[in-house]
Amino acid sequence: MVSLIARLDEIEIGAAPVEGAAIPRMEKLSLDIVGPEAAAAHIGEWRQLAANCLEPNCFLEPGFALPAANHLAKGHPPHFILVWEGPARRKLLGLCPLEPPRPFVPFAQARIWTHAQAPLGTPLLDRHRAEEALAAIFAFLRQRQPKSAGLMFPSLPQDGATARLVMALAAAEGRPVRQFAVHRRAMLSGGVDRNQDLEGSFRSKRRKNVNGARRRLEAEGAVSFRLSSEPEELGVEGERFLALEAKGWKGRRGTALLKSPARANFANGVIAALGAERKCRIASLDCGGRPVAMAIVLQSGDRGFFWKIAYDEAFAAFSPGVLLTLELSHALLADRGLALIDSCATADHPMIDHLWRQRMTLADVFVAAGANHKRFSAAVAYELVRRNLRGLLKGIVQRLRRLKDSLARRSAR
Repeated sequence: MVSLIARLDEIEIGAAPVEGAAIPRMEKLSLDIVGPEAAAAHIGEWRQLAANCLEPNCFLEPGFALPAANHLAKGHPPHFILVWEGPARRKLLGLCPLEPPRPFVPFAQARIWTHAQAPLGTPLLDRHRAEEALAAIFAFLRQRQPKSAGLMFPSLPQDGATARLVMALAAAEGRPVRQFAVHRRAMLSGGVDRNQDLEGSFRSKRRKNVNGARRRLEAEGAVSFRLSSEPEELGVEGERFLALEAKGWKGRRGTALLKSPARANFANGVIAALGAERKCRIASLDCGGRPVAMAIVLQSGDRGFFWKIAYDEAFAAFSPGVLLTLELSHALLADRGLALIDSCATADHPMIDHLWRQRMTLADVFVAAGANHKRFSAAVAYELVRRNLRGLLKGIVQRLRRLKDSLARRSAR
């Protein structure tokens, strides 16, 4: 694999500035397209960008994105776009990974690389020069990928600064935008009383049920909550989490991290790398000295990400996942360095949606790269067909899984 895929100096942005932009264009930008190995050579500049970006995304921190690219890409690693200030390339102004071009796709589109372990597609853009960095990425697509109909931003928060900039830049240039898979997922944020919204989510009956579950669990053994963040603790806690997850339904289905050497290596790499930067915490709810539920929380800037949760199904009657989430929620709300915690959950999640009442809206945002609106319209039509077919196949798989689980329960009786 060639690490340096392309190098462009003095990108001709050629875009009208976004109305009201306060930062003037100071100099020409440079842009590199590199593989993971070459991107890792700029890890210092990458970390600095993540610390000063317009909108945090822990899944594009180098401590997460590089293990993902090295272990989860299945031989087709992403191409990282690096936008630099000037030809000397001293300061990194933008970074986003692109999926490798898909063969046999009739209507090409560039797509920011995400995967099953990364439910967020926000690119990293310098907060002071985000407009220039984003414009340079679109300029690259127009100049070097002229057949690309546009750029897809998967799972982009619609109320975030990046989405507003994307929409404003597209409007300023008269380029169409199309949204797919608009959905809402749970989030938690602070306020005057940071615990008020969390406590308000409980009606008396639900509170009674949760308190009862806690008392029944305490009857089984001493119950305690731990939140580990020290790097030397996280290795052991990470192994405990992987083992607990593999014991449950994800293990039976084969989707647990430990069930795949690649996924396990990826998870261990993330925990080690982000843990060393104090950006990873592992929570555990123990009963009688053994974990009955565990969770992994990642951090980028002032944003937390409730990345993973697992529980011991032998204790399912005591709602250990709910009890852990409540303890963890209070601990995260007490951290004044966190302004928002993203649940990273699916829409209408049966557990977290009842505990966290706030919502963020996300969508896959497809933006035309240039003025060829016919190519963009054709790509939109193709994308609609592709998503509809994928939805049908997913529904069939889910029905087969439910049937398999039902038959397994019957045979176990």
